[in-house]
Amino acid sequence: MDKSKHLVLDVGNSRVKYGYFEQDVLLTSGVCSDWTAHQWNVFHQKHPFSRVLVGSVGATGIDTISKLPENCVVHTIDKTIKYPFTSAYDDIQTLGVDRRAALAGALKMLPNTAVFIIDAGSCITYDFLNADGHHLGGAISPGRAMRYHALHLFTERLPFLKPSDNIPELGTSTQTSMELGVERGVIAEIQEHIHAFSQDYGDFTIILTGGDADFLNKKIKNTIFADADLILAGLNHLLMFNTTDEE
Repeated sequence: MDKSKHLVLDVGNSRVKYGYFEQDVLLTSGVCSDWTAHQWNVFHQKHPFSRVLVGSVGATGIDTISKLPENCVVHTIDKTIKYPFTSAYDDIQTLGVDRRAALAGALKMLPNTAVFIIDAGSCITYDFLNADGHHLGGAISPGRAMRYHALHLFTERLPFLKPSDNIPELGTSTQTSMELGVERGVIAEIQEHIHAFSQDYGDFTIILTGGDADFLNKKIKNTIFADADLILAGLNHLLMFNTTDEE
């Protein structure tokens, strides 16, 4: 079996996303959250892979691993894995796997470049990687959907809304007031973080990823490089970085 072709799995809070690579080239990707063992075998016949890197080994990750073809070698991100970057984080094991993968992806994509990574998913995470490949740290805040959910969950009368692509100029109802508060609040927060980090660290390239990346990219005024597959690319980079001796 061709060892240059391999699979990575990004196990998130609400879905599992796969990326099928040949060396550093992403050949195909998609969502595989509910795939059965039969579906994985069919996929494997069309896209043979010998190695898999799973980005999380929680309940969802373990369930997915159990359905993979038996003849592939499964790697997980554990305490033994090596990273192509250094970090000032107190304990890198407490840095989310998605954030570690995003850092690896940014380093592969833009080597020797200071980058500010914004991952807008269930949570919004911010990470700064300097031009020397050193992660200085970042921030975490609730994502768009989480903010809507919190407004409904912690009040008696506010409805449960989903993120809206249309931001009202002024709230003239409970719904539009919530939409304006959440959406404009998220945008203002991101712009303020960009401003604050630029004041502290100078020029850098902004990379935006995550499920809300397309929406936010249209709303934020700064020049941004949007990459929906950043975490998949980062997981692939970590797989290649840790299995080079096995080639």
